[in-house]
Amino acid sequence: MSIYNTDELVPPPWINKEFLEKVLTQYENNVDAEVVEFTLSPASMKGDHYASIMFRCKVQYRFDRNASVKEKSMIIKTLPMEEGPKREMLMESCLFETEISMYSETLPKIEKILAECGEPTKLSAELIYHALEPQKVIIFEDLCSSGYDTIRSRLLNEDEIKAVYTKLAKLHAVSYMLAHSEQHELVTKYQYGILSVDSPQMELLMENGLRNFIDTLSCYDEFDVYFEKIKAMKDKINQNSKNLYRAHQQGQGNSGDIFVLNHGDFHMKNIMFRFNKKDQMEDCIMVDYQISCYAPSNVDLVYSQIMMLSPELRMRRHEFMQYYFTEFIRILKKIKYQGELPLYSDFQISGLKYRHFIIFLVAVMLPMVIDFMGKTVEELKDSDFNEMVENPEVAASNYKQPAYVAELKRFLPILLNEGYLD
Repeated sequence: MSIYNTDELVPPPWINKEFLEKVLTQYENNVDAEVVEFTLSPASMKGDHYASIMFRCKVQYRFDRNASVKEKSMIIKTLPMEEGPKREMLMESCLFETEISMYSETLPKIEKILAECGEPTKLSAELIYHALEPQKVIIFEDLCSSGYDTIRSRLLNEDEIKAVYTKLAKLHAVSYMLAHSEQHELVTKYQYGILSVDSPQMELLMENGLRNFIDTLSCYDEFDVYFEKIKAMKDKINQNSKNLYRAHQQGQGNSGDIFVLNHGDFHMKNIMFRFNKKDQMEDCIMVDYQISCYAPSNVDLVYSQIMMLSPELRMRRHEFMQYYFTEFIRILKKIKYQGELPLYSDFQISGLKYRHFIIFLVAVMLPMVIDFMGKTVEELKDSDFNEMVENPEVAASNYKQPAYVAELKRFLPILLNEGYLD
């Protein structure tokens, strides 16, 4: 089997010489570009992402036959060609509209504010081209050509986690300031997070995940106390998790929650790292802003505790949250935010208020994380992430993983002691 998703093995036929010449002509300030040669290959591996399909396009082009040939590597992101749950979800969603707006408007504005205060920060890849008709497509610079890459076959270490949270704190802090300014629409308009809108596919994923989770708890005597607690919480888990994402829509702006522009899908496969020749990390960049949303910062921070931290570092999650919050306040001060500074206790209180969200993540998302995040490239060949999401029987098998059960034994007592299972 391949290490790539099946729907990314053959690119759409409309990604051709004519299309690429149109893209490059626009990119080069409307100077007619002639494509000499191009190659297309999958841009990601199994488990890196789910919805869109992505291709790496290496193209050689020139402006006239006497000009020297230029080379560029680009990432083309578009919809799956085959009819099915993924394509249906993308056609009905605003994911491409959200990402285009993030890359073309909001992220450049945030980068500009950070640069002006002495914190120059690259938050995203360069946007080369985008369109919604006749095809939904976004084209970015290929970060790999600038030395960035995804970390594979291992989880992130402490230094990498801190670098990631520093980057996130910058995005959050500037968005927090903008939300309290006349330019608030630049960040508050994003309301299409993963649980913000009703989705039959997500409803089914949540329903099956919770059932499998409760079934798993019922199989172990030592989980009896958690089994009873989760059964009592069950009917509120989905709705309370949705309330977190819909807090702005529901008018909870003065509730004490810390509202920011969340990345929305903040896991390690959506972060690319650059290391120097001494294997020292120099930078990291977040990718995939399709489900960015304006909501309490718990969306990114609690999500990352489950989706990004290793089991060992998850035990220290409060330490990393404090580290992030210190950076968040530092940036707010540096950009001269004039309002009252948020308190760390506000974030902690918000976490308990939306405590069902971490249960949702442990019950529905953690089994997939454990199965995919630490796999070697060779191990990916025998996996099918699409099947895991779309096939209930495949998804149910993940709950039997010894690593998942071990994590429940380690983490559930902590959630109980901290009040998250009330």
